[in-house]
Amino acid sequence: MDKPEVLQNKTVTGDSKQPVVIINQDSGYLMIDIANAFAAAQIPCTLIAGRLVTRDQPLNSQVSFKKIIKYDRRSTVRRLFTWSVAFIQLLFLIWFRYRKSRLLIVSNPPFATLLPLFCSNRFSLLIYDVYPDALTESGVFSSGSWVVRNWQKANRKVFGKADRIITITEGMKGVVQKYAEVQLVEVIPVWTDNTFLKPVAKLANPFVKLQGLQHKFVVLYSGNLGFTHDIEAIVDLAALIDHPDIEFLIIGEGEKKALLQQKITDLQLTNCRMLPYQKPEDLPFTLAAADIAIVTLGKGASRLSVPSKTYNLMSVGAPLLCIAGQDSELASLVARYRIGRCFGADQLADMCSFVLEMVDHPEQLQELRSNSLKASLDFGVENAKRFIY
Repeated sequence: MDKPEVLQNKTVTGDSKQPVVIINQDSGYLMIDIANAFAAAQIPCTLIAGRLVTRDQPLNSQVSFKKIIKYDRRSTVRRLFTWSVAFIQLLFLIWFRYRKSRLLIVSNPPFATLLPLFCSNRFSLLIYDVYPDALTESGVFSSGSWVVRNWQKANRKVFGKADRIITITEGMKGVVQKYAEVQLVEVIPVWTDNTFLKPVAKLANPFVKLQGLQHKFVVLYSGNLGFTHDIEAIVDLAALIDHPDIEFLIIGEGEKKALLQQKITDLQLTNCRMLPYQKPEDLPFTLAAADIAIVTLGKGASRLSVPSKTYNLMSVGAPLLCIAGQDSELASLVARYRIGRCFGADQLADMCSFVLEMVDHPEQLQELRSNSLKASLDFGVENAKRFIY
């Protein structure tokens, strides 16, 4: 007979070696680390995703990978369509292929957390964004709509049956408690990898040398250039700053790329340029090129979430200029560790003052660098092991 294990005051019985299926429509290094942790513990594991972005650590050969429809961010209609198709694909996979597996369900697609209403698998939930709350916050649905009321009712039913409920911030835990007892909700923060990402001196950084940035103060944005991100503010900020040593560098791809490039051209900016995504193996050098790194919280993102790039930038000791609300979890993180400052998208003059202050006061910049690097130690890759049953 299987011995029971106690998780957050909830008794769970079952075979600890029972196969596990991880569900996340858009997966990257975090899901790879979790899946690899299961594989290292000799627990059979499958990862189901629409996209898998590999960084330094590949997916363990013992982990099976099953592809579903890719998440399409280009519009609300496309999002809802790809979420819906993914849900149907997942349901059929669970019914016909993974009926006897435990499920680790990530809230991506958002409908995935409703899968337990239609299957009898044991499951745990990993909540990156709380739905439908995130959709009401971004104005997709009104808080009193039929969809929201019934979704919330379904959440209470599903969350009450989960073996584990895991989320990534204390603020998000507070929202999850609407649907589950507080003692059942665990917080496992997102993590970084300080063996892969670390500070690199400018004169020893091959990316910096290639781009001719050895003697520049680099304000870096690296990531998605999608419609939900306030990337235009970066170009507007570059237009405000007239300093020969400061260069803005935007690395990424997305729907706004052409718009941003046109804006740079129209404003005749010589201190701002764009590059495509670099090779994954070059990430340690591109991130380490930043004297200041910009993190934006997308308009459609919950104020309770923190972009994973935040933790990666800590690893290279980058001070942060964040474009997000003061009531956001991101702003709270930045203030708690004293690793930068947070601004609204319309606070361009204040952003400008911050950048110039850092250029003129290198001792303050170095303090933020040290704080950022120290903060990264609180978010290590060992967090991935905490998902093992």
